Amino acid sequence: MVDFQPTPSWCEYLIYFWLFSLVCEELRQLFYDPDEFGLTKMALLYFSDFWNKLDIAAILLFVAGLTCRLIPGLLYSGRIILSLDFIMFCLRLMHIFTISKTLGPKIIIVKRMMKDVFFFLFLLAVWVVSFGVAKQAILIHNESRVDWIFRGVIYQSYLTIFGQMPAYIDGVNFSLDQCSPNGTDPYKPKCPESDAIRHEPAFPEWLTVILLCLYLLFTNILLLNLLIAMFNYTFQQVQEHTDQIWKFQRHDLIEEYHSRPPAPPPFILLSHLHLFIRRVVLKIPAKRHKQLKSKLEKNEEAALLSWEIYLKENYLQNQQYQRKQRPEQQIQDIGDKVNTAVDLLEMESLKRSGSTEQRLSSLEEQVAQMSRALHWIMKALRDGGFGSEEGLPTLAPQKTSEEQDHELDGRQKAEDVGDTHHVNARHLLYPNSHVTRFPVPNEKVPWETEFLIYDPPFYTDDRKDKGLVDPVGNALEALASISYNAVDGPIDRRSFHGLYAVQDGLPLNPMGRTGLRGRGSLGCLGPNHTLQPVITRWRRNQDGAICRKSIKKMLEVLVVKHPLSEAWALPGGSRDPGEILPRKLKQVLRREFWYSFQNLLTQGTEVYKGYVDDPRNTDNAWIETVAISIHFPDQSDMDLKRLNSHLHSCDPGMSAQWQVVDKRIPLYAHHKTILQKVATLFGAFY
Repeated sequence: MVDFQPTPSWCEYLIYFWLFSLVCEELRQLFYDPDEFGLTKMALLYFSDFWNKLDIAAILLFVAGLTCRLIPGLLYSGRIILSLDFIMFCLRLMHIFTISKTLGPKIIIVKRMMKDVFFFLFLLAVWVVSFGVAKQAILIHNESRVDWIFRGVIYQSYLTIFGQMPAYIDGVNFSLDQCSPNGTDPYKPKCPESDAIRHEPAFPEWLTVILLCLYLLFTNILLLNLLIAMFNYTFQQVQEHTDQIWKFQRHDLIEEYHSRPPAPPPFILLSHLHLFIRRVVLKIPAKRHKQLKSKLEKNEEAALLSWEIYLKENYLQNQQYQRKQRPEQQIQDIGDKVNTAVDLLEMESLKRSGSTEQRLSSLEEQVAQMSRALHWIMKALRDGGFGSEEGLPTLAPQKTSEEQDHELDGRQKAEDVGDTHHVNARHLLYPNSHVTRFPVPNEKVPWETEFLIYDPPFYTDDRKDKGLVDPVGNALEALASISYNAVDGPIDRRSFHGLYAVQDGLPLNPMGRTGLRGRGSLGCLGPNHTLQPVITRWRRNQDGAICRKSIKKMLEVLVVKHPLSEAWALPGGSRDPGEILPRKLKQVLRREFWYSFQNLLTQGTEVYKGYVDDPRNTDNAWIETVAISIHFPDQSDMDLKRLNSHLHSCDPGMSAQWQVVDKRIPLYAHHKTILQKVATLFGAFY
């Protein structure tokens, strides 16, 4: 551009040397095959990259320009070709900006918009050619010059889109000085059809003006807005995945430069020379690149599953946080708070009407006593010889309102709740230990589903109570004496869910895999039977009236808390052989009340019997329970008073108290399920 002489200068030679190093690098990328893919596959991989295609086009164009530049007769042609090649090398510089988080996605947007423009040109060409041919045929008669035909049909029609209107199309600015009448002047267009005498245009001006208006209407308004809409759609598509696109571009760029020699051009020739000596002269084989594995090892797949579970939990937490930030969720939270305030107002109203309800109950009791007294008087008079038995009214026994409510609510049945697969029994960290379970996805829980890489660790806790505890380890000699699916001495190894399978001397959890073998911290292999008494009473206010929430009565349940536990629990659990009461319940009841409580258990209602989703469950040991509801409908019940008086904790750290039944009660998850069944049984609030 500044100093382009017939003979190349030293600066040009430096550029030639630099470009020669680029050519060598492109040849290395094309033919260097350490993985022995073959030339065909290497060529397909090389030309699949857009930037490699641009490199080859720029290099070939440079070779053509250099050849013309070195021939004296083609010097100017060489300068033109090299000027065009400079544009391609400048476009090639955009590749380095793909590593930028801001500019990288914009380059992708430009590439996709170029495809949109390519399809848009087909539509535009239809309008340009149709208008240009019609205009040229109407205005010009027998134009024989091809270059001016192209100008009139394509070039002028295209410039009209951008506002450059032909001066002679409407006859206003018509002048014979601006055109050649016979088309002999090579620098002027041929004059349109005109009247030579009056020097006026002879073509129909109204027709050409209408054609021009229609042409501008469809091109400037319709087609250009269509192009803008296509650009906007492409931009939004890429903008939604900006971070993902940028990460993939950065990975590809880093991988590309990692595979290249470290020296930049033109010093890269030293690396090429070193590579040539190693491969051709010394015959040193190339190191193969590490290929992706088609099948992972067991430990690798287990690590991958753990990582996927970790990412899933993080994703769910992020989704939950974003859901809470939405205006709809905030409105719902405000609605819940308003409902809570309404419930409190209703509770306050019920407290005020509590005394009235208590008086009505007292009045009903007095009426019942008066009825019994009248019945006794009538019977005494009849025995004394006064009156006859004919017409003697029969009095039906009276029931209190609480008994009527209990009879009505007791008709409702509890519905089964829970997941089809156990969840708590698959927590990665086993409780009170450092053992980690093998990750088990939901679809791999059933034993019927094939899980080839399933290799759970074996864990058996060395319990302090050495009484009736199954042996430690999985030796067949020690396990041969155990009788499964039967009563094995003092231990009942039968399951509520029927017969369970036994494999290699160990029983299989009927609910599926848990990610851990052995008996864990449980006492025996197979089902570990427990008893969960659910002791409830109605919650009452200071006036003695039953508290209500959302029109339903409220319950109180007796719960206990171990000193090492953060949550409350029902006063049940495992039992000693031959005993009826659970060990945990004995710790909070005095011995003199044990026999009376056994009678209460026999009179209670069974609300659940079956498998318990407990974190201590393993593949070979699990908990099954029987939940029995013991309800005291009357606050003056003598058994309830005796129970409260005999509540005593043998362990100073263990505490027992009555808590309101609510879904927010700090209780173990499987205990909450049982408590919900009891609340449903009595039609109480939960």
